[in-house]
Amino acid sequence: MFNAHSDRMYTARAEGFQEIRVPLHNVENAGERTHGTEESSPSSSEVDIRDDGTWGERDIGGPVNFRNAMLDYEDMRRELTNLSRTRSAGQKSTKSTGQHSSGLKRITTAGTRRSQRARTHEPEPDVEAQDGEKPEGEDGDTEEEEDFQLGEFLKDGHFEKRQEGRSAKKVGVVYKHLTVQGVGATTTFVKTLPSAILGTFGPDLYSLLSRFIPALPQPGGSGEKRDLIHDFTGVVRDGEMLLVLGRPGSGCSTFLKAVSNKRDGFAGVEGEVSYGGIPAEEQIKKYKGEVNYNEEDDQHFPSLTVEQTLNFSLLNKMKKHEKGDIPVIIGALLKMFGISHTRNTLVGDAYTRGVSGGERKRVSIAETLATFSTVVAWDNSTRGLDASTALDYANSLRIMTDISNRTTLVTLYQAGEGIYQLMDKVLVIDEGRMVYQGPANAAKKYFQDLGYYCPERQTTADFLTSCTDPTERRFREDFDGPIPKGPVELEKAFRESESYREVLQDVDEYEKMLRETDHADAREFKQSVAEMKSKHVSDQSSYTVSFFRQVLACTKREFWLTWGDKTTLYTKFFIIISNGLIVGSLFHGQTLDTSGAFSRGGTMFFSILFLGWLQLSELMKAVSGRTIIARHSDYAFYRPSAVVIARVVQDFPLILMQVIPFSIIMYFLTGLDVDVSKFFIYFLFIYFTTICITALYRMFAALSPAIDDAVRFSGLALNLLIIYTGYVIPRPQLLSQYIWFGWLYHVNPIAYSFEAVSTDEFYNRVLECAPNTIVPRGPGYDNPAYQGCAFTGAQVGSLSVPGSDYLSTSFNYSRSNLWRNFGVVIAFTVLYIAVTMIASELFNFSKSGGGALEFKRSKAAKQKVKAASAPSDVEQGTQHRSASMPTSSNETLDGGGEEEALQEISGSDSIFTWENVEYTVPYMGGERKLLNKVNGYAKPGVMVALMGASGAGKTTLLNTLSQRQKTGVVGGDMLVDGRPLGTEFQRGTGFCEQMDLHDGTATIREALEFSAILRQDRSVPRAEKIAYVDSIIDLLELGDVQDALVRCLGVEQRKRVTIGVELAAKPNLLLFLDEPTSGLDSQSAFSIIRFLKKLSHAGQAIVCTIHQPSSVLIQQFDMILALNPGGNTFYFGPVGDEGKDVIKYFADRGVHCPPQKNVAEFILETAAKGGKREDGKKLDWNKEWLNSQEAKNVLNEIERIKSERSKVEPTAQAEQHEFASPVASQTIELTKRLFIQYWRDPSYLYGKFFTSVIIGIFNGFTFWKLGNSIVDMQNRMFTSFLIILIPPTIVNAVVPKFYQNMGLWQAREHPSRIYGWVAFCTANVVAEIPIAILGATIYWLLWYWPTGLPTDSSTAGYVFLMTVLFFLFQASWGQWICAFAPSFTVIANVLPFFFVMFGLFNGVVRPYSQLSVFWKYWMYWVNPSTYWIGGVLAATLSDTDVRCLPQEAAYFNPPPGQSCSQYASSFVDAATGYLINPEATTNCGYCQFSSGIEYMQILNIEPNDKWRYFGIFLAFCISNWALVYFFIYTVRIKGWSFGLGRLFGFGGKLVGAMKKLFKRGNKNGKSKA
Repeated sequence: MFNAHSDRMYTARAEGFQEIRVPLHNVENAGERTHGTEESSPSSSEVDIRDDGTWGERDIGGPVNFRNAMLDYEDMRRELTNLSRTRSAGQKSTKSTGQHSSGLKRITTAGTRRSQRARTHEPEPDVEAQDGEKPEGEDGDTEEEEDFQLGEFLKDGHFEKRQEGRSAKKVGVVYKHLTVQGVGATTTFVKTLPSAILGTFGPDLYSLLSRFIPALPQPGGSGEKRDLIHDFTGVVRDGEMLLVLGRPGSGCSTFLKAVSNKRDGFAGVEGEVSYGGIPAEEQIKKYKGEVNYNEEDDQHFPSLTVEQTLNFSLLNKMKKHEKGDIPVIIGALLKMFGISHTRNTLVGDAYTRGVSGGERKRVSIAETLATFSTVVAWDNSTRGLDASTALDYANSLRIMTDISNRTTLVTLYQAGEGIYQLMDKVLVIDEGRMVYQGPANAAKKYFQDLGYYCPERQTTADFLTSCTDPTERRFREDFDGPIPKGPVELEKAFRESESYREVLQDVDEYEKMLRETDHADAREFKQSVAEMKSKHVSDQSSYTVSFFRQVLACTKREFWLTWGDKTTLYTKFFIIISNGLIVGSLFHGQTLDTSGAFSRGGTMFFSILFLGWLQLSELMKAVSGRTIIARHSDYAFYRPSAVVIARVVQDFPLILMQVIPFSIIMYFLTGLDVDVSKFFIYFLFIYFTTICITALYRMFAALSPAIDDAVRFSGLALNLLIIYTGYVIPRPQLLSQYIWFGWLYHVNPIAYSFEAVSTDEFYNRVLECAPNTIVPRGPGYDNPAYQGCAFTGAQVGSLSVPGSDYLSTSFNYSRSNLWRNFGVVIAFTVLYIAVTMIASELFNFSKSGGGALEFKRSKAAKQKVKAASAPSDVEQGTQHRSASMPTSSNETLDGGGEEEALQEISGSDSIFTWENVEYTVPYMGGERKLLNKVNGYAKPGVMVALMGASGAGKTTLLNTLSQRQKTGVVGGDMLVDGRPLGTEFQRGTGFCEQMDLHDGTATIREALEFSAILRQDRSVPRAEKIAYVDSIIDLLELGDVQDALVRCLGVEQRKRVTIGVELAAKPNLLLFLDEPTSGLDSQSAFSIIRFLKKLSHAGQAIVCTIHQPSSVLIQQFDMILALNPGGNTFYFGPVGDEGKDVIKYFADRGVHCPPQKNVAEFILETAAKGGKREDGKKLDWNKEWLNSQEAKNVLNEIERIKSERSKVEPTAQAEQHEFASPVASQTIELTKRLFIQYWRDPSYLYGKFFTSVIIGIFNGFTFWKLGNSIVDMQNRMFTSFLIILIPPTIVNAVVPKFYQNMGLWQAREHPSRIYGWVAFCTANVVAEIPIAILGATIYWLLWYWPTGLPTDSSTAGYVFLMTVLFFLFQASWGQWICAFAPSFTVIANVLPFFFVMFGLFNGVVRPYSQLSVFWKYWMYWVNPSTYWIGGVLAATLSDTDVRCLPQEAAYFNPPPGQSCSQYASSFVDAATGYLINPEATTNCGYCQFSSGIEYMQILNIEPNDKWRYFGIFLAFCISNWALVYFFIYTVRIKGWSFGLGRLFGFGGKLVGAMKKLFKRGNKNGKSKA
C-alpha cells in the first residue's frame, strides 16, 4: 500500500495532467485529490491559463506548468547523466557501484524513453506493464549510462524518485497534542522618552544583561501565558500538501513555525512533533536544514543576481566533486519556474530595481528547493501577487512536492478555487483552535452539514475562512437544529465528528506503518543525509559542507555583493581620494624643523584614523543582512560565523585597494620622510589599523539589537579612541594625572599604531630649532653656545633636537616597541573577530512574534490594557475578541447611527469627466506613452473599478486623474461639470495611497483629527470638525482602537485609517483609492470594499484600482474601466448583475465566460490572451473597443454631462484657497504633531541625550581640574575643541528623521494640500529647538564645571550661550543638507566632506600661521567652527596665567659672570613669556608664555574677538535656518537642481564610459584567451 508512488504519476504529469485519473497518494481513504473529470472538470479557459498564465508580466518568461516542468526535469537528468559519465569513468575502479545503480538504472532508461515519447506524442503503452516488464537485455547496454555519481545526489528524492516507490528522503510529519503558548499582553502603553531614560538604569539594562547571561530569568517571562494554538493532532505524509486556513491572527503562522521546529519567541511548546519517527529534539540538532519555514516576505540580498543567489545556495549543499552539476541544476530550476530570462537580473528589493514581485517569489521557491529539505512550510507566500500569478505559484509548489516527494504545508490568505483544488488536506484554525482537519474535497460539505451556507461563486477557501468570522458567516435557512458558532463550539463539534476520528485513524495508521517497517524511512533518510555530506563534516552536524567551504562560498558572495553595488564602491573611492587630497593639502608644506613637529603628529594621527572612520558604513551592511543570514542558518547553508570570517577575508583586498591611493597621496603630499622602509611601515600600520577598526564596528553590530544601537556604540567607541590615542592628551599625562579614564589608553588599538607610525617618522631625524623658538634671540644674541631651544626634548646649549628625544620626552614613545605594537594591533583585531563570531552564533536579533497594540496613556486606553492583561476564563476569553481585533460591525453602531454618520458624508452633484487623456514620459533618450486616449467619467453614487494586468497603467491613470504627476506630459481634457479644474480640485478629492503612508507615532484619532482640522474649510468651527471625526471613527468600526498608535496596526486596520484620513477631509468631489485590498485576506478585503459601497450609496463618487478581485468583490462595483499595457482602454461600462453586462460584451465578440468563473479573472485573462473570432482571426481588444457602439455611447454620455452640467451655476464661493487652513494653524498643528512624534519615538531624542551625556562626561572628567602649565593651555584648547566630536553623531540622527518626515510630506500630505512648505519648515525647525537647548545644557554642565575653566558668571554664561548655539547649529545644519540633497546616498557621501572641513580647518589641528595659502584666506574664515572655538577660547583664556612646569621650559646658559635676567632681560621684555629663575647663573629656564592672552596669539585669537565671534556664529545659525526654507522651496516645490542634475548626469556618463572600456577590455582579454 505504501509503495503506490510509481512512475505512472510522472507519465501522467508529463502527458498533461488533465487526461488521466491518478491516485496520487498512498492513503486511499483520506480522500485523495483527483486531477480528473469526476470531481472538478476545469473549464477550458482554466486549462488554458495553466498553460499560458504569466506572472503578471506580459511576454516575459513562460508559465509554470506540470508538463513542461517534467520534461525539463528529464532533460536535466539526461544532461547530468552525460556529465557524470565522463567523471565516473575515472572513479569506476575505486567506487563500488552495485549498491545504488539498480534502482536508478531502471528509472533513467524508463524516464528518458518516456520523455522522448512525450515529445513526439506517441501513444504510451500501459504504464504498469512498462514498469514491471522491462526487457532484461537493456540492463547491459545501459550499464555505463547508469553508473553516475548523481546517484548519490539525486537518489535522495530531490529531483529523483526511485522505482520501488521509496524515495530515500521522505518523512511525513506527525504532531500530537501540540499546544503553543505565547507570553505578554496583546496591548501595551507606548514607550515615551522618560520611560526610555529611566529604562537605561533599570529594565533595559537588565534585559540586555539577561540576553548575554542565560542564567538570569528573562524579563516578562513570568507574565501570563496564553495559548496561541491549542491541542492540535494530525499527520501530513510525504508527497502531500496541507493548506492551513484562518483569519489573520488566528494562529496559522504559529502552527507552521511549531511544526517546522522554529520555536524561538514562544513561551512554551507542549505535545510532540516528529518527522517520520525522528523526534523534534534530534531534528534541530542534526537535521536542521531538512525542515524549513519560509516566511511571508521575500528577503534576499538585492545586489545579487538570480543566478548568483541560487548558485550560492547550491554551493553550500553539494559536495566538492559535484560542483560541476550546479549550472545544470540552476538551469533546470529557472526553467521549471519559467524565470530563465531573469538569470542575470538583480533580485532587487523596495529600493533597488530588480526582478518583479512575482519573479522574486519564484526565486524564494527555487532557493528553498535548492536546500534539498524534506519538509517545507510556506507562510502566506502569495501576498501581493495577482490571481493568475498566485495559481502559477501554487502549481510550482505542487511540482516541487511531487518531483521530490516532499511534505508541504501552506497558508494562503486569498486562495482561489484553482489553488484549493491542488491541495490534499486542509486545516482550519479559529483563534488558535482546530475547527476542521481532513481531506480538502470534504471540507466544504463538512461545514455545510453543520449549517453554514456557501454563497454562489464564493471560493471554498473563502467559505471555510468565513465560517470563523462573525461578520461574514452565513447560515442555511433550511437547516434545523443548533449551529456551532465561535471557536470553542466549532472545536467541540469537530472533536465529536467522524472527520476527527478519521484524523486520529490516519495518525495511527501512519505510526503503525512506521513501526511495522521498523522506521525504514527514517533510517534511509538518515543514511542519505549522511551520504550527502562532505567527508570533513561530522555526522552530528546539520551542515552539508565543511566550515572551510562555507567560508569560501560566503567570501565569493561578499565579492558579488560588493561588485553588485558599484555605486557605493565608486563613491567610497571618490571620497577617499578627494579627502586625501584635501587633508594632504592642509598638512602640505610642513617645515622640517621643530615648528612642524606637532602638525606632523597630526598627519600621522589623521592617516591612521581616516579610513577607519569611513568604514562606519560597514555597520549598515552588517546589521541589514542579519535576517537573511538567520534564514540561511536555519536552512543549514552555513554557520553565521562563516560570514564573519568571509567579510574579513574580503576586507584584505578591498581595504588594500583603499589604502594604496590614500597612503600615497597623504605620504607624499604632506612631505613625510622619503624613505622606502618608513613608507612601508606607515602603509602596513594604516592597512591593519583600518582592518582592526572595521572588525571593532562589526563586533558592535553583532552585539546590538538594532542599527541605532550599533551606530551609537560605534560612534562613541570611535570618539573614545580619538581622545585616548595619546595625541590630543600626551601619553605621560594620560597615564599619570588623569587616573579617571587613563586606562583606556591601554585598550586602544589606535594608540599603538600612533606610537608606531610616529616613532617611524621621527626615527633618524634631527629637528633644527625653528628661528622663532630659539631663546634668547634677536640683536646681540648670536652665540649658539649661550642659546637654547624652546622645544620639548631640547638639550641645554643645543639648537637641534633628535626626533627620538622629542618623542620620548613628550610622549614617552620608543621605536623599539614598533613590532610589539604591530602584534598588539593584530591581537586586538583577532579578539574583535573572535567576539563577533561568538556573538553571531549565540544571538539572533531578527524579529520574532507579532507585536502588541501600543496605546497612548488615556483613561479609556488604561482600562483596555487592564482588560487585555487580566487572566480570562477560556470560555469567556473566546466570546470577546482580544482588543487587537476590531469588534464586529453589528456591535459598533446600531443601524440608525450608521445612517446618520453616512448622511454627514458631504457628497456633491458635480461630475468629473476625462476625455482623450494621454501621458508620455521621457524614456531611454526617447519618449514612452503610458496612457493612450482614455475616456470616462465618475458620477456621485457610482463606484468605478480600474483593472488591468501588472504594468497596464492603472496607478498611472489614477495619479494623472488626481493631478499628482510630477514629470512627463499630460494631455486631454479633465473637467468638473464641463469646467476646467480650479486650485481647490486637489482639496476636493481624497487620494488613498497603496502604501498607507502615515506618521506611525500618531494614534488613529490624532491622525483623523489632524486631517479634519487642516483640510476641512476654514469657515467650519473646530468643534464641528472633531464631531465629524467621531462619526467617521464609528463608521470605520475603529472605536475600540482609536487610541492605538498607527505603527502597530494590522494591514486591514491601517487601510481603514488611510480611508478615514481622506474621509475626515470631507472630499466633496471624488475619492481615489490605489489598490485598497492588496495584502489583505479575503474577509478584510470584502469588509473594506463593502464599506466603500456604503459610501457610494451615500452619494460619494469613487474611483479605485484593484488587482486581485474575487467574484464577490467585483459584484460590489458599478462600473469597470479595464486597461491593457500601454494604457489602452479595452472596456469601460457597467458590471451588471453577476457580471452579465461584461460577459455580454465579450460574448458578442465570440469569447464566452464559463459559468462559475470569476468575471474579473475572465476579463484579465481574455485581454492577455487575445482570443479569436469565429472566422479564426485574432482579436485586438483595443481596436474592438474603439470601434464598438459602447465606446461611442461613453463619448456621447460625456458630451451630455458637459452640456447639462455646465448650465448649472457653480456654488458661489469667496476666494479659492490652495490650502484649507491658514499658515498659522497649519504650523501650530504640525508642530504639535512633531513634538508628540519625538516624545513617542524615544530612540531619536534618547540618542541625542546619550551623546551629550557620554561625550560630556568623558570630556569633563578626562580634563579634570586643568592647571596652568603650557600643556594645560593646550588641553584647555582641546577640551573646547572636542565638541567637534558631537556633530557627526547628531547630524546622522537628524538627517534620517527629517528625510522621513519630508518623504511623508512630499508623498501624501503636500499633494493632498494638508499643509504647505512654510508650515513644514517652521514646524521642523521649532521642534528641534527645545531638545537642542536641553542637550546643550546637559553637555555644558557635565563638561564645563569638572574641567575647572573660569567660573565667573560672565565667562561661564558666555560659554553656555555658545554651547546652546552650537547645538542649534548642528540640528539645522543636518536639516538644510537634507532639504537640498537629491537622495539619501548623496547625503551620506557629502557629510564626510562637511565634517572634515568643519573639524580641521579652524586653526587647532594646524595653526593659522602654518595653513597653506589656498586654505588660509577663505576656508579658515568661512568655517563656522573657527568662530565657535575662537569665541570660547577668547572667553576662557583671557584672564588665565601660565606657569611652566620644569620640563616645559627652554634652558640655556648665560655667558660667564652674568645672571639669567642680566643676560636675557632685553629679549624677555621684547618677546612673550618670563624667566623661571632670573637670579640663577646656569640653566636659565625660560617659559615662552606668561598669560593666556599670549598663548592665544599663536592661535590667531584676540580677547576682544569674544562678542564679535558670538555674533558671527549666531549669523551662521540663522543662515542655516534660512537655508532650510530656501532649499525646501526651491528644490522641493520649484524643482530646481542648481545645475547639479547636469553635474551628476555628466558624472554618470563618465562612469558609464569607464565601464564600457572595462567591458571592452574584458571581451578582448577573453577573445585572446
